[in-house]
Amino acid sequence: MKLLKRTWADISMDNLSHNYHLLRGAIPSDCRFLGVVKADAYGHGAVPVSRQLVDLGADYLAVSNMEEAVQLRRSYIRLPILILGYTPAFYAEDMVDMGIRQEVHSLEYACQLSEALAGSGKRLKIHIKLDTGMSRLGFFADDPNTVEQIKRISAMEGLVPEGIFTHFSVADSLAPEDQAFTAKQFAEFTAVVDALAAQGVQFKLRHCCNSAATLLHPEYALDMVRPGIATYGISPSEELAGRFDLRPLMSLRTTVSQIRPFRPDVGVSYGRVYTTPGERTLAVLSIGYADGLPRSLSNRASFLLHEKRVPVVGRICMDMCMVDVTDVPEAAVGDVVTVFGTDGEASIPVDDLARLTGTIPYETLCSINKRTPRFYLDGEQRMEVLQYIV
Repeated sequence: MKLLKRTWADISMDNLSHNYHLLRGAIPSDCRFLGVVKADAYGHGAVPVSRQLVDLGADYLAVSNMEEAVQLRRSYIRLPILILGYTPAFYAEDMVDMGIRQEVHSLEYACQLSEALAGSGKRLKIHIKLDTGMSRLGFFADDPNTVEQIKRISAMEGLVPEGIFTHFSVADSLAPEDQAFTAKQFAEFTAVVDALAAQGVQFKLRHCCNSAATLLHPEYALDMVRPGIATYGISPSEELAGRFDLRPLMSLRTTVSQIRPFRPDVGVSYGRVYTTPGERTLAVLSIGYADGLPRSLSNRASFLLHEKRVPVVGRICMDMCMVDVTDVPEAAVGDVVTVFGTDGEASIPVDDLARLTGTIPYETLCSINKRTPRFYLDGEQRMEVLQYIV
């Protein structure tokens, strides 16, 4: 079957390499790099991105769940993998067999894992999760029982405490009170680690730095960092935008299906929420909300065609949307339109679309769904195509 270029995402592996080396350069030379590839590598394609991270020299990978870990193993990716979310204990032996590490967030959960491995002779490497203020998974760092509970876990059959970690909640903010809170989180984390060390419980890997902390607080790097969104070239927050030379990997593109002239006062798309204010030329694009383009961008967003902005008019449909190309007389059927990313010298950051929909770039990237193939580029050369459907 011939490759259909209807709507697709271009993924720059050059930019992935650039971002990796930028992040590596921010931390001590002996600090390990964990590549966060959960949620299909933030929508970029977990397997191709993981392979590139392996080639670049990453030490670990992290996913959200067992299914994501299995996907990488079936693709012959052999780096140690840490599951950051909960996995039912009956998968404990499978995790050992696949060389997967599991986060452990409670004494009860550790007991379940140990019981699942009892008598098997198998040992599961685990990373203890401390909650220092994120209020998600984890042992409360300020709970006086936490140190004793973790000490008990370290002696349990079948469990090998390889790492201990926490997650910063406001490291991407420069506000003094937020920076102080991040420092407080780090202090609580290290206090627990030191208390455990005093009782003979030590960990090979201590890690707490997400993207923002990796860039802003390399002094918190310890043994390993876990940059996520920055690896994909996106600033961790609007406040940090432009502060670091991060280069986005993804450009989302589509094609022109039809171009027609319209008289004044003609309704466009469902609900007739837009009517032509005068004689206009409109183009139909081959992208809609079934591809992950939010319907809330109707009559709000602009895309790039021949390096010029063309506004979306009318409601975005399931498989199509319309843009006004009156000011682009050279527009033709089959032309490439950039929804976000670069088009020659022009660009539309994914942050712009996220802002219009009241969300963050993380969600926008993860929403580009499996109907959209990913093209992996080395410069202008296509290296690989990831098609989820065909």
